[in-house]
Amino acid sequence: MELKPGILQGIRVLDFTWSVSGSTTTRILASLGAEVIKVEWPKSPDAMRFSMYAKDDEPGLDNGAFFNSLNAGKKGITINMKSDKGMEIIKDLLRQSDVVTENFSAGVFEKWGFSYENLSSLSPGIIYMSISGLGHSGRRMMYGTWGPTAAALSGMTFISGLPGQHPCGWGYSYLDIIAGYTGAYSILTALFHKKRTGKGQYIDISQVETAMQLAGANLLDFTVNGRSSRRESFPTGNRSVLSTDKYAGDYRGATACPHNVYRCAGDGNSDWCAIAIHSDQEWTRFKEALGQPEWAQSERFDSMSGRIQFQDELDDAIQSYTKRTHKYELMSHLQRYGIACGAVQENEDIVEKDPQLAYRGLFESIEHPLLGLRKTEGIPIKMSTTSPQISKAAPLMGEDNEYVYGSILGYSLEEINNMVEDGTLWPLDMPKEAFKAVRPLW
Repeated sequence: MELKPGILQGIRVLDFTWSVSGSTTTRILASLGAEVIKVEWPKSPDAMRFSMYAKDDEPGLDNGAFFNSLNAGKKGITINMKSDKGMEIIKDLLRQSDVVTENFSAGVFEKWGFSYENLSSLSPGIIYMSISGLGHSGRRMMYGTWGPTAAALSGMTFISGLPGQHPCGWGYSYLDIIAGYTGAYSILTALFHKKRTGKGQYIDISQVETAMQLAGANLLDFTVNGRSSRRESFPTGNRSVLSTDKYAGDYRGATACPHNVYRCAGDGNSDWCAIAIHSDQEWTRFKEALGQPEWAQSERFDSMSGRIQFQDELDDAIQSYTKRTHKYELMSHLQRYGIACGAVQENEDIVEKDPQLAYRGLFESIEHPLLGLRKTEGIPIKMSTTSPQISKAAPLMGEDNEYVYGSILGYSLEEINNMVEDGTLWPLDMPKEAFKAVRPLW
């Protein structure tokens, strides 16, 4: 695939982020052409470097699958910021950067001497973005958060789970992803502001706050109607409303019935289809698609209220039909009748079998010096001229030391080697031999 210059070409981002939220922000910026320089130290690396090794891969510092996905497209350097020399070098890099990002707990960056005021004095017009659990202001800003605790504070945990059961976590930390995307568009907005005014700014993002929009109309129901969140018979699972109480919806918008997932032919975990019917007209077309079965002619099902009242019986009857048809055949057939139907997909379905995703090129193949050719998710944005692209594999630890310290800061090869040997660019008690094959300096 031919790489085109990105819309952010010429923008340099000094990236102190780690884990998922901040790394998602800078991954997006890199895909749009920014030069993202990830700052690390081998003695305290990004924890994602040790997460999700690919099958049969020997665990190591540079081949964690999660890290390589989150940091595709970036450059990487090593530096000991606890040393005076290392801190001076970072300040030199800050003077030549447009954006600096971090997602430490509140106060960490300031303890390093990098408040927004100090950063602005080093690099006038710089944009500084921080992501933390609760933001960098307020009485609880120092509280520690992680995925499950942030989800609980945001209200997401309370409205998740099965009807009549206790609140359930959302599994993967979706808050990291939405905070990461929020960080990316906030930086793009700040860059536009800087282009118009010449001024940078400080961006303070609270993960908990970014998550509240995932709760749908839950908060709106309180602010408009004064109704509190409910647990009894809430949420409704895959249904739009419950048969026992047609008003116990879960803020999905227009009422639909049938609205569920139905078993299809096969005995696999994902052999199911989701079907949603929002009107009597759609119900009529649905009956036509099914061949006008006798059970579907019952007057009980002619109206939305009737279908809701007898929803259990209706779902059983529909599933007696869907169990005879493969999920993709069912989806194609119902879609031809204008019925919203989607096959439940697993990983292999998404990556290897979905023709829509393949056509749109969501997954990109990246050559990694240790892992070889691997697929990674692209950025789900299509633009007519400046679509984002993954330009390279994630950086090996310290892979771009020569470029950054030599080409950007002007150090000679001898000076860079001396900084490796004196512990500024690599820990003195960690061997360097294993990295010589991909790091010519060493």
